[in-house]
Amino acid sequence: MSPLPSRIGRYTILERLAVGGMAVVYLGFEQGDTGLQRLVVIKQILPNLGEEETFRRMFMQEARLAAQINHPNVVEIYELATWEEEPFIAMEYVVGVPLNILMRHANKRETQVPVGVACGIIMQACAGAHAAHEMKDSAGNAANLVHRDLTPHNLMISESGHVKVLDFGVAKAATNQEQTATGMLKGKLPYMSPEQLWQSEIDRRSDVFTLGVVFWELMLGTRLFAREAEVATINAVLNATLPDLKGVRMDVPSAIIDVAMKALAKDPTERYSSADDFRRSLQEVVRQEGLNATDDAVHDFVAIQLGTSLQLRRQELQEQVERSMADFRPSTAVEESVDPMEVQTDRGVSKPVASPTKMANGTGAKRGILIGAVSSFVVVGGLLFTLVQSGVLGKSDSTPGPSESLGGGTPITVMLAPTVRAENLRKDLEPLRRYLGRTLERPVEWRFAKSYAGAGEAVRLGKVEFASLPPTLYVETKAAEPKVELLAVKIHSGGNGSDGFLLVHEDAQVTNPEDLKGKRICYTDPHSTTGYVYPRATLRGWGLDPETDFAKPDVYSQNHHQLIIDLIDGKCDLGGTFAAAYTSAKKTGINAAKPVSSR
Repeated sequence: MSPLPSRIGRYTILERLAVGGMAVVYLGFEQGDTGLQRLVVIKQILPNLGEEETFRRMFMQEARLAAQINHPNVVEIYELATWEEEPFIAMEYVVGVPLNILMRHANKRETQVPVGVACGIIMQACAGAHAAHEMKDSAGNAANLVHRDLTPHNLMISESGHVKVLDFGVAKAATNQEQTATGMLKGKLPYMSPEQLWQSEIDRRSDVFTLGVVFWELMLGTRLFAREAEVATINAVLNATLPDLKGVRMDVPSAIIDVAMKALAKDPTERYSSADDFRRSLQEVVRQEGLNATDDAVHDFVAIQLGTSLQLRRQELQEQVERSMADFRPSTAVEESVDPMEVQTDRGVSKPVASPTKMANGTGAKRGILIGAVSSFVVVGGLLFTLVQSGVLGKSDSTPGPSESLGGGTPITVMLAPTVRAENLRKDLEPLRRYLGRTLERPVEWRFAKSYAGAGEAVRLGKVEFASLPPTLYVETKAAEPKVELLAVKIHSGGNGSDGFLLVHEDAQVTNPEDLKGKRICYTDPHSTTGYVYPRATLRGWGLDPETDFAKPDVYSQNHHQLIIDLIDGKCDLGGTFAAAYTSAKKTGINAAKPVSSR
């Protein structure tokens, strides 16, 4: 994954939200001249697609279509511009969750979405869709826009209970000159209308069908047409009989089911002719049945399901903006001479305070290892995400209340070996820390060991329960304490191994292994895989003895960043580092070293 940009246009980038389709999506903020700030979502075309004119036109089309829709139930477009020759869209950021996440969370809690809440969500979505359908071009002619992807992923539910339609990336207008390739279906199969699957001409009634599917799923609590195989999914959309909703939920009025069934008619001529007709029919039944479909009702349901997570997210975003605006002050704590068991936390240097006994209620009594050096150039999240998904890192027994902050409750602490500088680890892993805090509804703290040995000792002696260690250090720690348990392994580029480079200074006169004799060697740390074990194994493979064929004493740089700096500064002539550190440095223009081998 490419490094996170610091800016795009006039927007400061905070984190990468998603990568998929033809774009990468970032969260950023804009600071006005008066000091006011607003969070924005930045959508930028993927670099490999930016050179293709077809994709550039599609990307620009999305922005132009969405920018012309002015409605409170449609995400607002702020700007369409280019940055470093690549187009980007700046749009409104909605503090909330996509509907699919809300539905998934309710299902996990075995909670049914109240009928009124389901009606309120769909009525608002219909209002946004109708605004898009009614859009006119610059000449005042109907654009006949069809969204084609009004799925739960593209319906944002704000904290206030407001619904916003987003993502017009696959929308189609009458003026659109971009033709879909033969056999290509745009959208998501379980939500497509029959005419869309048949690749027939579609109009706004196709979006009505999609919203009907979403409505039915909100009330049913399960997927309507989704099947394991695509062919079976298509067949279900085209031919399946709707399940007996009344038999599953007695609280759904028959009149509501009638409205939903009309929206789901296979024949578009039997459906509502517009999303507005769908909304008005639903609105009338809601009134007759006395259902609560207001924004407040939606808000209350969201608050019950995800209120704590959203509050933490809001707080964390504000803290992140403040950190981004603050002057950067590098920490010098890594260079201090300290006890190997002393660690640097997010709040400064301190002794470990969390004991296994205190942590046991929330996470179990395991002492866990997460293998993999964490690069400051690559955000590595898979190892901790695996712990969450497997249930090893679980939620606390008591769920924090809405008023509790990220600092409340027993923290989950993870010790990190100093593979790179602590300030770089902290910065790069901040999105992961926030994600874990929201997911677990508990505070998460990184602890930065002052040495590789200190990280191993901390988990071996039970000073912390979780640690992220490079492979060699894990093997040594496991040998010293068999109770240490491997919980997750980093997977990068499809593999779980380590790779590295043996580097010499760019000006070094080295053409063969014999030229290395008498040179000074930099090692990261004696417990480092790519910074110690691999370089020495490579040298031995060339017939060189690391103990006798090189100048003494060896230089120990303590982390991979410092090793490259020491090599550039001439403190040594040769050094080993992990591949990401070298390639990322090279991408940023640091070419003062060249590889003589890799493994």
